[in-house]
Amino acid sequence: WSKGLLQMKEPIWNTISTGITASVLAVVLVIGCLENEILMQRRGLKPNAGMALWLIYLPLLIPQIAFLFGVQVILATFGLDGFWPSLVWSHLLFVLPYVFLSLGPIYRSYDQRITDVAVTLSHSPWRAFLRIKLPILLRPVLFSIAIGFSVSVAQYLPTLFIGSGRFDTITTEAVNLASGS
Repeated sequence: WSKGLLQMKEPIWNTISTGITASVLAVVLVIGCLENEILMQRRGLKPNAGMALWLIYLPLLIPQIAFLFGVQVILATFGLDGFWPSLVWSHLLFVLPYVFLSLGPIYRSYDQRITDVAVTLSHSPWRAFLRIKLPILLRPVLFSIAIGFSVSVAQYLPTLFIGSGRFDTITTEAVNLASGS
């Protein structure tokens, strides 16, 4: 066990760091998109979410092997494959739709009047968001981070293709052990 744990130190670290980074980035992006949607509705503009949602869900609709081949060709053309930020970005492509699916409906059902009251009581919108809205939505946000992390852990092909085989994760090690047995 001690020998096995020492060998798994790097894959565990790569899995945790990539998963948490991709999940937190996805939650920040989703919250930004949803806040922009709320802001546009307040200004009387109808957000054109149809096209944006198709772009968000595209990695789920296209087979992963075909989609990743195109991503890898683009990254290899610019010499960006095999780097950790590229690996996180490739995981983010697949984590973002699941985070949006889990956080979007709950975030949209939040009663915006609570934040409006905080703003009228001399809080800035940013402070009202941090001190009122975010604590109320903390559980759904943490749940979305957990979903994003689990999706990131399961990403075998993005880790292998975009990471150019340089990053060992728990998933790549499990597949290697299973295929080698």
